[in-house]
Amino acid sequence: MKSLIKIFLIVFTVIVFPLTGCKTEKNTFVNRQYHNTTAYFNVYYNGVDAYKTGMKKIDASYKDNYSLVLPVFKYSNKEAARAVYSDMNRAIEKGAKCVRKHSITKKPKKKAGKKLNAKQKEFQNKNEFVAWIDDAYLLIGKANLIKGEYFPAIETFSFIIKQYGDIPAKYEAYLWLARTYTEMGKYDKAMDFLSKLQADKEKVPYSLTADIEVTYADILIRQGRYADAIPYLDRTIPATKNKKKRTRYQYLLAQLYQEAEMNNHAYETYGMVINAKPEYEMAFNAKINRASIFNASTGDSKELERQLYKMLKDDKNIDYQDQIYYALAKIAYLNGNEKEAIELYKTSTKVSKENTYQKSISYLAVADIYFARPDYENANMYYDSTITYLDSEHPDYKDIKRKTDNLNKLVLNLRTIATEDSLQRVATMSVQDRNTFIDNIIKQVVAEENLKKELEAQRLRDMAYNRQQASQYENSSGGKWYFYNPAMISMGAADFKSQWGDRKNEDNWRRKNKTEVNWELSDEEQDGTTDSTKLKLNNKTREFYMVDLPVTDSAITESNNKIEQAYYNLATIYFEKFADEPKSIETYNILLSRFPNTEKRLMVYYSMFKMYTLEKNTPKANEFKNKIIAEYPESDYAKILLNPEYYKTLDAMANKLNFMYKATYQYFINENCAEVETNYTYVNNEFSESKLMPKFELLHTLCRGRSADTVTFKSILTDYIEKYKGTDEAEYANEVLFALDREFRVVNLAKIEELKKEFGGDIDNIQLADSFDISMYNYNPNAPHCYVIVVNNQKADENLIAYDLRNFNLDYYDFLTFDVTTEMLSASYNVIKVTPFKNAKMVSNYYESVIISGEVFENIDSDAYRTYIMTEDNYKKLFEDKNIARFQQFFEAKYTLPH
Repeated sequence: MKSLIKIFLIVFTVIVFPLTGCKTEKNTFVNRQYHNTTAYFNVYYNGVDAYKTGMKKIDASYKDNYSLVLPVFKYSNKEAARAVYSDMNRAIEKGAKCVRKHSITKKPKKKAGKKLNAKQKEFQNKNEFVAWIDDAYLLIGKANLIKGEYFPAIETFSFIIKQYGDIPAKYEAYLWLARTYTEMGKYDKAMDFLSKLQADKEKVPYSLTADIEVTYADILIRQGRYADAIPYLDRTIPATKNKKKRTRYQYLLAQLYQEAEMNNHAYETYGMVINAKPEYEMAFNAKINRASIFNASTGDSKELERQLYKMLKDDKNIDYQDQIYYALAKIAYLNGNEKEAIELYKTSTKVSKENTYQKSISYLAVADIYFARPDYENANMYYDSTITYLDSEHPDYKDIKRKTDNLNKLVLNLRTIATEDSLQRVATMSVQDRNTFIDNIIKQVVAEENLKKELEAQRLRDMAYNRQQASQYENSSGGKWYFYNPAMISMGAADFKSQWGDRKNEDNWRRKNKTEVNWELSDEEQDGTTDSTKLKLNNKTREFYMVDLPVTDSAITESNNKIEQAYYNLATIYFEKFADEPKSIETYNILLSRFPNTEKRLMVYYSMFKMYTLEKNTPKANEFKNKIIAEYPESDYAKILLNPEYYKTLDAMANKLNFMYKATYQYFINENCAEVETNYTYVNNEFSESKLMPKFELLHTLCRGRSADTVTFKSILTDYIEKYKGTDEAEYANEVLFALDREFRVVNLAKIEELKKEFGGDIDNIQLADSFDISMYNYNPNAPHCYVIVVNNQKADENLIAYDLRNFNLDYYDFLTFDVTTEMLSASYNVIKVTPFKNAKMVSNYYESVIISGEVFENIDSDAYRTYIMTEDNYKKLFEDKNIARFQQFFEAKYTLPH
């Protein structure tokens, strides 16, 4: 009977209602029925269909990396979400049309004198009388969230909460607000909205229970709070009807147990995943992960190993052998077979073909073992390989990169010592022994060159054969275009791998070490340590190897200085970067033994005192404390040890110098070299031993360069580099000197630093701002202006900045109406624009107030954005030219604003 009534209403609505000309201005029973029916069937249904189609596309296109903790929601992946923009736009369009054409907000007419009962009053007080309108708003909000348009999503969900009473849509809006703030990384705010649902849980529809639980889990997982997330996800799984999604949640739950080191639960849950018979890759990874959490103390690994070796023989697992070897290596390591584990991890890297992530974590496992021993040189090699393949989005990438950089520095000093010791040893040989030694090296060089030529010739023969085969195949296949010809593609891939090996798909893929910029000159030439004579010699002659030998007193002194400095650097790195006190103490002792009169003795003594104090070795700590007091009674270190209050005086002095340096740097940026000179002179006279002295003198040196010719400036820089050799400031001055050598005109430190950040640090490949022609831009302070933020989309999300900027406007400029829009400037840069401003003065006040408040860019790295003011005409020209550095020069020349 109900179905007959429903059919009657639909027929009546479609045939009869249009004849009556129903409008949303009238609120009658007929109107409401008409708009309820047509809102759903004519518009809302199509919007929901587009939304569901988009979500299915995301589910199908996003490929889970089962080696990492899975994301709770696949739409969190921006690439996957970007592919469904058209579907989400259609959903938004249909949702908006539903609201625009079918919303009835006018109150129904009351009969005069008629009293309304409670139910009628409730109906009369509604803000909306068409049932699908709140759903349409939800659809618009959700589609905006999937697109990454967070601010419009927040506005829509907030409107639903404000507009509607205790209806399901209100609580669903709270849920989606929480998810929106989660995507923005604002987890506290997301939790606030979930807590509102908890506070009102008696009214929250039961159908939202699982969605709320999984949203809690998502927030906690993103913060790395895996143990806390477990109960929420555990409660979600039974309520999840879709088998595929339920199994995926089970796999994620097993990962959380594993991360929380609840291995028994993890083992059991992975078993449940395997029993659910999911897709092969998930089942395979569940088996591998089960093997990796084997507990050596409670069980025998032989059965697990037997299963894994059996999996190696299965043809289905050819592409997964790297993961199998990785699991076998973990078992070996847990069993205490470190040597076997290393070999298995290495095998994993060798058999890994397409899975660069697995290759990277296999290299990382080897690196970690060597580092723990500690064997820093081998660890350095394998961390370097890890960074080559590891995705920069990996959660541990920054830490691994930092460790790699520190190890690079450590190994550089180890090699300096080894090299200089070897050179000194050869230099002290008799002439006959030395010649024999060098002749053997030359024989080795010749043999290596012959082998290299032979391998290259073989590679060329292989390539020629492949091309011949490809040509024959092309003729036999009717001349198919290359990319439609599988055989030719595979041959091309083979050629590529034979020359380049496996490489990440990224910029500068040809470089083995992408963390360093390649100059035209070699590293030795950059350091100024290679004699130009050596470059002209043949490396198969004795003279070539004699050049570096320290055979004179001055050369021996220079070699010893390098060794002394390297030992000091080594000991400092061991202590400060790796907290390896025993190794640092050992190295300092070698330094004192080999160079008892070293100028660094005081600093060595104090470092030894600190380390022995940390180790609670009081006798040794007192030994070095007494050495400092006896041998250097007037030093700050001695005064601190004798009088701890003296440290407060030094601390106050350091704060004063830090403040003075910031002021001096600002003077330098503003090209006020007179004040730079005044501050430098004062610090040089009063605090010449300060650690900040190299920084003050660098600013002083660059200021002197402004008024000097190129030859004089190069001479000043050379003196500075010699004086502060080994410091970051000297390294920077060296870069400036190289830029001058290539006839670049360096204007100031601030511009170079900014341009280096902008263009990846390669001064050779950028044109410094002062060489740009800026005549295309016009300065007109009385014309309408706009405030502009240029955002590097690799380092920051313009939507988050735009959201914070809108909040800033609401807080401080609620009496004005600003438009905040975003546009794409290039593949790497997006632009946020604020309008309108009557002239330059008005926008300048706004520009400064954004800086002063500090709210908009509070959590954004300073190198991720730049702020400007400009006329509308110049804004158009910036988009035509797309050269940010050119406009930067114009901006600094014409607008006197803080940066």
